[in-house]
Amino acid sequence: MSDEYERRTGGASDRLRHLYRVAGARRLRHVDAAVRAVYVEWQRWRFATLLASDLESYRAYRRADRRGGHAHGATERVRVKPLGGHAVELRPGTSDAQMLRETFRDNVHRPERTARARTIVDIGANIGITVADNALRHPNARIVAVELDAGNVELARRNTARWADRVQLMHGAAWVEDGEITYVAEHGQEFGFFVDAGGEATAPAFSMATILSHVPADERIDFLKMDVEGVEAKLLVPATPHWADRVDEIALQVHHDYTIEDCVRDLTALGFDAARDPRRIDFVRGQRSAG
Repeated sequence: MSDEYERRTGGASDRLRHLYRVAGARRLRHVDAAVRAVYVEWQRWRFATLLASDLESYRAYRRADRRGGHAHGATERVRVKPLGGHAVELRPGTSDAQMLRETFRDNVHRPERTARARTIVDIGANIGITVADNALRHPNARIVAVELDAGNVELARRNTARWADRVQLMHGAAWVEDGEITYVAEHGQEFGFFVDAGGEATAPAFSMATILSHVPADERIDFLKMDVEGVEAKLLVPATPHWADRVDEIALQVHHDYTIEDCVRDLTALGFDAARDPRRIDFVRGQRSAG
């Protein structure tokens, strides 16, 4: 029963764990589901209150956070506390509200090596929330951002319009070479579209060399954030020279069969001091030694 209990709970409260031990996992599956549903709803309410700057924004966020419907072009405008009250647009029935919630829950998209970043690259920018936050926190930074999906890019442009003079948004996918890719675009998973040969949507593909060519060749990249739904394994294959030679700090999410250990190994081979980010089980951060 111990293995079943651990599999079924996966982080439940101590009280629920005790109930599992006493009554058995099989008999409490319905309790588990009910508790999880309550917990998820509580988390949504909690982050709505933490993120929204005012009552109308709270209501707009809650409307945007309703899943299962279909977006029809309309958006909800939410003034966000961590963005100093700056408003962002979210599409109801999509993953946009969850993206906002996860961004400021974990904060893994922010540079740690420097408080005054001048060059930031954001690969997998989604609807621009991470770009907006870094633009606000690093007022002298120039940001190059890349996003796979055209709909996400359109919204990212609106969400980062305040910083348009120093944010360059590119529509396309980071890939091993320039060209075109196909990808899977499932409604409700707008924060997780992924490159796949069987996908029906298409987008331009850019090599890392092409992406980084938008940063002057004599400049270091203070911080690079990467969330590319599995492509990271192809982009981090050690080579000499390597595009990452210009990067002082990197944070990336790992996916699929590419493990934390694989990522740490590859970043270490590329000259980074790398480790799993303690704030998220699927993020790795690498930094180069100062000097």
